[in-house]
Amino acid sequence: MHATPSAPPMSGSTRRNSDSRLREEMSRFRERLRDRRFWAIQGLVIIATAIHLTFDALEAYRGVNSPDLFVVAMYAIFFVPVIYASLNFGREGAIPTAIWTAILALPSIIFFHHGLNRIAELVQHLTIIALAVVIASRVDREVEARREAEIEGRARRVSEARYRGLFETAGEAILVVNQVGDVLEANAAAGELFDRQVDATRDVQLAELVGQENAVQLIEIARSGEVFSRDISLETATGRKVWVEPVCGIVASSTETSVIQVLLRDVTERRARQLGLETYARRIVQAQEEERRRIARELHDSSLQAVVLLCRQLDVIELNAGDQLPAALQQLLSDTRVSAESIADELRRFSRDLRPSILDDLGLVPAIRWLVTDLEDRTGVRGDLVLSGSIGRLAPDIELGVFRMAQEAIHNVERHAHASTVSLRLTREDSRLVLVVEDDGRGMEIDQHIPSPVRSGKLGLLGMQERARLLDGTVKIVSAPGTGTRVEVAVPLEPVESSTDHIDTAYEG
Repeated sequence: MHATPSAPPMSGSTRRNSDSRLREEMSRFRERLRDRRFWAIQGLVIIATAIHLTFDALEAYRGVNSPDLFVVAMYAIFFVPVIYASLNFGREGAIPTAIWTAILALPSIIFFHHGLNRIAELVQHLTIIALAVVIASRVDREVEARREAEIEGRARRVSEARYRGLFETAGEAILVVNQVGDVLEANAAAGELFDRQVDATRDVQLAELVGQENAVQLIEIARSGEVFSRDISLETATGRKVWVEPVCGIVASSTETSVIQVLLRDVTERRARQLGLETYARRIVQAQEEERRRIARELHDSSLQAVVLLCRQLDVIELNAGDQLPAALQQLLSDTRVSAESIADELRRFSRDLRPSILDDLGLVPAIRWLVTDLEDRTGVRGDLVLSGSIGRLAPDIELGVFRMAQEAIHNVERHAHASTVSLRLTREDSRLVLVVEDDGRGMEIDQHIPSPVRSGKLGLLGMQERARLLDGTVKIVSAPGTGTRVEVAVPLEPVESSTDHIDTAYEG
């Protein structure tokens, strides 16, 4: 005979949860007993049941059936406590109340109704229960929706209050603007930025604060979701000029209408520091170029001339006393003459590298041609120079900056690329000059961000970027191992004095 397995013992946590639920139910039941609405429902149920029993008893005593409309009215009275319970307690009150009325109506069904009449009575009470379920469910949904709406409303008010606190205490100027550019709200920082009272920054046009062009751009960028990529200049009510960095976007207000929030970060001090650093860097570059010019002049006028004079003296010695010297001294004299010429050539090259006079005398294009020719003569790397557009003479700082960037790019090809060909393309466009240097060398790993060349020791690339920035230009370097390197320089142009170079001509060094 097999023993029946017993149920597993209840765990401590399960027992505690069960006891907790029981205590909760008892607490709710006690609350219901203290609720006047509960006793009002019980009173309505008793009254409805008493009326129903009384009329059923009268019908049985007289032995006549009441009209159908009267019967319907008798059963309709049971809906009074059921509906009242639904409105006050939902399904929790309506369903038990409907069942309770059915239970209280059982004596009437048993003693006063027979056959089909009894079944009809039962169906009517079941119908009351079913309607109670439907009505109570609908009431519960409405109550739940109202509760959620209240919770959302409270959360929205809390969120708005929190946003209002952040809005008012923010250190950055914030404007709330509608779609047509009217300033709806402004915080205290906005008043300080524009040198106005806070109220004076509201109910005005955004264009009045930031200018018509800036206002149109801010609204268009906020609608498109793009990022405003530049600082803008403003003039305050007191005539003070400030620079701000705008951040704008679309937000929804409490009225569910879309508005534009414009945050203006004051970057005047940052711009001043940046301008100071740029001025300092520009002066360093100028001082460096002046020093190069001085050293180049000293090399040419002093050291080179001294070596040239030495060559002439050696020529004189060889001419006058060459036949009287032993063969070994003649060979030594000849070797010394060759060494002196080599030193003179090196001094000339150093002088040209430091500051080629061709750049000052003839301009950018001949100077770059000289770079290409010199590269071919010294290394054998084939160089091509293609000109496009009327270039002519440019502003001295532009010519010097572009030349130095071209020089650095060609030196990189010579030192690192191991290339067989290098092509340069110099293009004059409507408002800028573009220089492209491209080689077929081994390429390199490169990042467009300035910190990367610093970390990797590529200070020449950093120097190119700094020179371009001082000219308000850009440098783009594209390279990968095995694919060569492409350097693209673009700088804005100032008005040129003359245009002497051919259009769309090509020079092969």
